[in-house]
Amino acid sequence: MPDRPTLVSDSHRGVCLRDAYFRYPRADVLASANLEVPRGSTCVITGANGSGKSTLLYILAGLVHLEHGSVTVGGFRPDPRFPSALTRRGVRRGFVFQEGGLLSNMNALANVALALRYHADLLGLTIAEIEKRAKAALDRVRVTQNEMYELPAHLSFGVRKRVALARAMAIEPKFFYFDDPDVGLDARTGGLVHEILCGYRDDPDVTMLVATNREALVERLGVPGYVLLGGRLITRQSMPVMSGPPTRTIA
Repeated sequence: MPDRPTLVSDSHRGVCLRDAYFRYPRADVLASANLEVPRGSTCVITGANGSGKSTLLYILAGLVHLEHGSVTVGGFRPDPRFPSALTRRGVRRGFVFQEGGLLSNMNALANVALALRYHADLLGLTIAEIEKRAKAALDRVRVTQNEMYELPAHLSFGVRKRVALARAMAIEPKFFYFDDPDVGLDARTGGLVHEILCGYRDDPDVTMLVATNREALVERLGVPGYVLLGGRLITRQSMPVMSGPPTRTIA
């Protein structure tokens, strides 16, 4: 069955990208790219604006199909056509989108509870337990009681980002993806986000990938990182000295 992914690699339970190719009409995003993030570790991906960091993160999470090559998450090969299939195999993923990605017709609490409701049978949660867990996640990111019942359009950008973070946290993911998690936030909120990410970094049961150009966050996490350059992933320590115009990027 296509919605029942089979185990591809029992030896690699982290995130693995092999010989990956992906391109948009005018530029390569990935060109024979490889990446291995062992289970329980954290990886930071940087790169110029428009280099394709967000697209790479979508691919690593199994949200976008590769043109060539493979990606595995927790040893399974994800299929974007069946987004909940991995969850039902015990591979829970949390994704924090750059702009939040909240549903505009649901209040903050309902947005956070949505994934829990969708997988209530799998998680064994009652309606009351779903609401309790959603509120606990919102409390953790310091969203007030009043803000919980507001629609996203009535919330500030910073609060929307925190709601998006709470939504991803609520399902208690083992694989966590962050796309520019602290961009546009004030110092206090950014500090809270950094603190939460450091907590996941130190959790041996969580594999985390972070796409960012914020040096403060890179330094705070203090983990090995890669630069997405010309469709390839290059370790930050071995970055070449660039001269002339930059490598092609995408909008």
